[in-house]
Amino acid sequence: MNPKPAVVKIVSLIVFIALIWISPAANAAKTSPETDYDVIVIGAGMAGLSAAAHLAVKGQKVLVLEKHFVVGGSTSKFRRGDFVFDTALHEMAGGGPGKNDRGLYRLLKLTGVDKKVEIYEVPHFYRAVFPGVDITLPPNWPGFKEELKKKWPAEAEGIDKFHVLCADLFNDMLELRDLFRYGKVRAALTQVLVPLRQRTFFTWKDRTVKDLMDYCFKDEALKAVVSQLWVYYGAPVPEESALIFMAATESYLSDGTWHIKGTSQALSDGYAQRIRELGGEVKTGTLVTKILLQDGRATGVATAKGQTYTARYIVANTDPYQLSYKLIGKENLPAAYIEKLESLKPANSLFGVYLGLNIDLAALGYKDTEIFYNTHLDSVKNYDAMMKGDYANGAVAMTLYTNLGDPVYAPAGKSVVKLDAYADIGFWPEDRAAYLKLKQQKVDELISLAAKVIPELADPKNIEVKEGFTPRTIERYTLNKGGVVYGFNLTPDQWQKIPNTTPIENVFIASNWTQAWHGVGSCQLNGWRAARLILDREGIE
Repeated sequence: MNPKPAVVKIVSLIVFIALIWISPAANAAKTSPETDYDVIVIGAGMAGLSAAAHLAVKGQKVLVLEKHFVVGGSTSKFRRGDFVFDTALHEMAGGGPGKNDRGLYRLLKLTGVDKKVEIYEVPHFYRAVFPGVDITLPPNWPGFKEELKKKWPAEAEGIDKFHVLCADLFNDMLELRDLFRYGKVRAALTQVLVPLRQRTFFTWKDRTVKDLMDYCFKDEALKAVVSQLWVYYGAPVPEESALIFMAATESYLSDGTWHIKGTSQALSDGYAQRIRELGGEVKTGTLVTKILLQDGRATGVATAKGQTYTARYIVANTDPYQLSYKLIGKENLPAAYIEKLESLKPANSLFGVYLGLNIDLAALGYKDTEIFYNTHLDSVKNYDAMMKGDYANGAVAMTLYTNLGDPVYAPAGKSVVKLDAYADIGFWPEDRAAYLKLKQQKVDELISLAAKVIPELADPKNIEVKEGFTPRTIERYTLNKGGVVYGFNLTPDQWQKIPNTTPIENVFIASNWTQAWHGVGSCQLNGWRAARLILDREGIE
């Protein structure tokens, strides 16, 4: 219900006054003890590297500590024989050279990391295959809408409506992007006016992707095709927040769909190089085991090697369970914070296969870069099958990396493909022998599902490298609870996730679990958010 005009004027006046008197750094307490560093960043994944770079470029002395021997976390690569595999990145939204400068690419330029990497546009958005439907969509709004209208001409009005809603929602969110920096009064006053100023956001913040599809379209196959990227975000269509879906779709189709020359490892290495150029330090092979506290504030960290480092601020690129239970300790946090954390539902994990093929898929006519095969038109049936480990009746995402045009992945005449499906860690036994037996069975099952689109995968003679991963693999490498890769389940009641701040006033969290959502691009935004909060407290623009 809209406020009456007189009330609106009064509230607007209050907001105007508040904006004058309340700054983002209001009530920030500065500290000035002698420390080794200004900021210690725990974890050199995308959010950690991003936070460190944004702090270092503003003159902060930073130390990044990473438990692995390389930086990047899931934004990395590995080699098996002739083949190079991107650990996780499929495609990245957020802009690039020659496109809208309103998201991730702007952040890369702010840190100078844009000069360290070559970003190139992906030739296709995705190909969606369902029973009775097979369509490839371009990575831009004009082409995307044209292909849909060709197949569903009677839905042209709804297709245009979908575009307008996604664009309006994205603009609304841009207007609210600094809300996380505001003090309580300014934030509250801003939120009061959301129904008037950010109407699309307000309308859709509590709705699902299914609500969105039903509002725009009538044909069930069209709904399935347009909502296909639920597979990137976690929850099935009837449960998934419309907000992330709309914002991501707008970013992909207006700002471009991108990849990194030399694999995503080049992006991670570019961040590390830039941090070091700016006087920061990046140490690999260093596992942080504890955040040191004194009088309710963090003073530094301790490592598994017995080292200690001191700092005025800590940024944790971890899941909140590691941060709260292991690094800080539940006893040092308010009960309400722990209760809130434990009330939120984590999203799913992943199961998949890296394939190195001795055949050239492009030469055989496979031109797509990202293909989704769905056993059912209904996302819930696909999701439930995957989470139960019934991969023969689920869905699979296929990324054909050698079709990206980057020769790094394989020699001429060979191909690299990655298969991804959802998974629940509870399906995978802890007993080693039982685990390995089941893993091999399910690897072959997922390959058989993908072979419904790429029949050559069914012939073992075409496969040189076949390496599977499960939620237990992901948990071992990332330490994320349950091997979860998406953070909290992105349903309408959880879209806000958790803030970058914590009850420890000089400890911040930046990862898939915080509010700018998940993925390679969003993690970099999360890192910027954590850095921005620290810089606000320091009075640095």
